[in-house]
Amino acid sequence: MTRSVTGKAPTRRQLAAQETRQKLLNAALENFSQRPYADVTVGDIARSAGVAHGLLSHHFNGKESLYAEAVREIDRRLRAAAKLTSDGPVVERLRRHLVAHLEFLAEHENAARNLILRRTEATGLAWEAFEATRREGIRAICELLGLNADEPALQLPLRGFSAACDETAFHWLSSGRPCEIEALADVWITFLSGAIRAACDLAPAPALSKALEVLQVGRSRS
Repeated sequence: MTRSVTGKAPTRRQLAAQETRQKLLNAALENFSQRPYADVTVGDIARSAGVAHGLLSHHFNGKESLYAEAVREIDRRLRAAAKLTSDGPVVERLRRHLVAHLEFLAEHENAARNLILRRTEATGLAWEAFEATRREGIRAICELLGLNADEPALQLPLRGFSAACDETAFHWLSSGRPCEIEALADVWITFLSGAIRAACDLAPAPALSKALEVLQVGRSRS
């Protein structure tokens, strides 16, 4: 049983509120996965959840806030499914992470299209959620490679890497998955190598050269 911040068991009213909130979030995930943000109404979500229209504003302060929470939730699930492991060579761990990421997108294709990869409609709270997810993903990869994600020379190339991955994943899904997941993961590693090489050109540093060497050696052995 979920306990409140005071450590006490929640009351029936609190449990009912938690259940209603989860119903709304599940309904939002379903609706926003199927259609673009602008095409989904508050009424659509309330009907899907089987709750009164006004409860959406009560629990989430409106459609935009609920959309942002749906983005955070699908990203939490994606991160959990594609969590970097601590065993094996660096490039092997990176490849497993990218393959798991792509497998999640393939298994949740509608959500991938409308909540994960196509974020052009996002504003305000939702955009902040998207950006937080992108930063966390880049930071995890940088940590694996021994890089400082806050290094200015890295930030621009790695944003390009992240955008390229999203765009190719969207095209891959939209065109009937013309290559195997493992092959696309290798393409992404090539993109990452290019981003790090670009960072080296902007501001050469031993850590960047070492990371690039690790990627190149790892790929040659695979």
